[in-house]
Amino acid sequence: MSVRALLQPRFLWLSLLGVVLIVFPYVHGWPLFDGSIRNLGFFTLEITEFRTFNATMFGVWLLVAMSMNLLTGTSGQISLGHAAVVLVGAYTTGILFDEFGVPLALAVILAGVFTGVVGGLVIGLPAARLSGPYLAIATFSLIITLPQILKLNGINSWTNGALGIGIRPVEPPNLVNDFLGAVTRDAVSLNERQWIYYVTIGTAVLMTVLLWNITRSRIGRAFVALRDSEIGAEQMGVNVPLYKALAFGISSFYAGIGGGLFFVVQTFVAPESLRFNDSILFLVAVVIGGLGTILGSVFGALFLAFQAEVISNLPDWIPGLNNVRDFERLSPVIYGSLLIATILTFPRGLAGIVQSLLSLRRGGGIGAMDLPALSAIRGTLRNLSASLPGNSDADDSGKKE
Repeated sequence: MSVRALLQPRFLWLSLLGVVLIVFPYVHGWPLFDGSIRNLGFFTLEITEFRTFNATMFGVWLLVAMSMNLLTGTSGQISLGHAAVVLVGAYTTGILFDEFGVPLALAVILAGVFTGVVGGLVIGLPAARLSGPYLAIATFSLIITLPQILKLNGINSWTNGALGIGIRPVEPPNLVNDFLGAVTRDAVSLNERQWIYYVTIGTAVLMTVLLWNITRSRIGRAFVALRDSEIGAEQMGVNVPLYKALAFGISSFYAGIGGGLFFVVQTFVAPESLRFNDSILFLVAVVIGGLGTILGSVFGALFLAFQAEVISNLPDWIPGLNNVRDFERLSPVIYGSLLIATILTFPRGLAGIVQSLLSLRRGGGIGAMDLPALSAIRGTLRNLSASLPGNSDADDSGKKE
């Protein structure tokens, strides 16, 4: 790689992001971020150790958001039961580890493969004959029936019924801490939370790179053609049933890996760990973040990681809401309002806003920004101007009539 390539802004930003991800678990102990500086007006620059857990869950939700975005945003297949696929990955990991003694890392990989096969064959092939609301209803049945199946007496010895499966927090291997101790002279060591953070974030980064290559390959182009028009894709030589099943399979593989890591991070999974509301939340997250883009999945994962905390703190931030009982019950209203506002103003989501701002920065001007709200305003002003008395265009059109 040449020096010029190393100095490219994209490479520099990615390098900075990599450094931030590496040092983040230790930031809470640094003087600037440990809460010692509190006189910053309305903002306190403090990062607690709990944020390491938030960042770990962000890695889990990133995998789930990418799986949802690949299925819905890239290939155009609607799923209302995606939480069931994630739950299958979590339970498969728990059963392999708890019942069969499979190493946890291998259990997560096998869970992803198993979930991918189930998603491609059991869900994808039958769903290839469906589309639109019929496909949505078919996938909706998954999240309704799966929790009841997990409670059946026939498999109770594996799933532990309604009680679920739990494990102890995963400790870092001694080999890792021995290596870090030898390199840093015992200055750095990993605890349970830090080890899970690095495993989850590392997996998320690798899977993000893999998805980036998939979406730019022949398979990704076939998915996009399938999303735009199934008839047009078929006329172009795309095997529609095959690529529909493949979309479900790859998406389920990502969801299975995410579900396995969800079990590892939470150290517990039960039939009610993920419900229908979570499937809707996944869909809302990718729409707000931006359909069909990896950046949209990143924004969607941030939304999933912090939405509960933000909503619970709204009464403290907005005057007059302190007396509202059970404020968290308003969360569906908030999600629905965000979804409607995003669809009406920025249908490409937050990722679309970022891309439009970047095009503006490159000299494209306001006209290069694909913002429906601005287009609507320009159209209204144009129509209003045309209807004013004395407008030359309006007068000319009247003479022609």
